[in-house]
Amino acid sequence: MKVNWLSLACAAFFMTFAVVARADFKRNIDWCIGNHTSDPGQTNCPDQYAVTYPECITGGGRACLMQKAIASAKANDCANAFRLALICQCHNDSARSELASAGQQAICDYLRTK
Repeated sequence: MKVNWLSLACAAFFMTFAVVARADFKRNIDWCIGNHTSDPGQTNCPDQYAVTYPECITGGGRACLMQKAIASAKANDCANAFRLALICQCHNDSARSELASAGQQAICDYLRTK
């Protein structure tokens, strides 16, 4: 049996990258959960909060939004939980990309653990 070592090395690299990206999405969510603010400017995108949970604009910012996301996840409303997680990182394209790559189900499952 002939082994293609280059293919195996590439597969190992991409599997490692996927694990790191998965861990990063959790770090990004945890950061949001702990980011309590009362200044609307600190949310970075109050317009997105206004159409979801306007009370979070001055009542906790990202931390408030993530409490709503956690409640949504626990109520099996994964679409809303995912949307709120993306809004939380509206200021950070890299973090939003990591969340999007992880996907709605992974985000929802993780939020259920909170």
